[in-house]
Amino acid sequence: TTSLGVDGMVVAVALMAKNVGGGVNYVAVCTTLGASPNAIAAGLCVDNLFALVYFPLVSALSNGLPDATLHSDQSGESDPLVGSEVTEEEGSVTVESVSTTFSVAALVTWLGERIGGTRAALPVSTLLTLLLTTVSPPSFTAKLRKSANLLGTTFLYLFFATAGAPGLAIADTVKSSFVGLVVYLTILYSVHGVTLFGARKLFSPKPQTTPADNYSSVVAPQRLLVASSAAIGGPATAAALAQANGWDSLIAPSLLVGNLGYAVATFVALLQHWILT
Repeated sequence: TTSLGVDGMVVAVALMAKNVGGGVNYVAVCTTLGASPNAIAAGLCVDNLFALVYFPLVSALSNGLPDATLHSDQSGESDPLVGSEVTEEEGSVTVESVSTTFSVAALVTWLGERIGGTRAALPVSTLLTLLLTTVSPPSFTAKLRKSANLLGTTFLYLFFATAGAPGLAIADTVKSSFVGLVVYLTILYSVHGVTLFGARKLFSPKPQTTPADNYSSVVAPQRLLVASSAAIGGPATAAALAQANGWDSLIAPSLLVGNLGYAVATFVALLQHWILT
């Protein structure tokens, strides 16, 4: 990433954050560390190419696998999560919920800028949001969940669109940094894959176990694929993968793991940047 100049290290740690949390973490890291719009767009452009390969591959690997439920050998008891319907009392998107979401977002943004200043506003806002969702009554956050997800995704896509709006203006930046970014992302995705493969080989059940035991293990391929999708794509893609394959027991964990990635990715990337620089 040296071809991006002073922005190279910023884009590198931001891509790491993106593949632990999601696009919002990429934006937060780039904004906090002051990356240029061209560098931000170049990083997104190349990472999207890898995503076009990653998601079909994960979908193909997950095809035909049963739900990773826990089985009891003799007692006949099953995992309490199995068969239980994962329900979320989410309110519908209404004028009231959208207005409340905007108000909460504006308040958190204002507090983030007041406390963290221009450079640290996004990380501070992230902390404040996590604190708010932790201490708020579940009934309050449930009513805002759908509208918050809709508005958050919309504005995130709007940012990506504006980042790539210059078009030909960033062509030279993409061309000059393409090889470096491809090499870096190849290493990043390879380490990700090797870690999952190593965990599977190291902690998988013994060969003499039954297929049911194999699928119920902590490192069952279904769990690893959902965890991988939660890291690379976020909770939405992980939950979609679990739901598409009928892995009902993994829907709730995929959301938890994905949101955990959102919570920690920005700060891990900022710490990594501080260590490397």
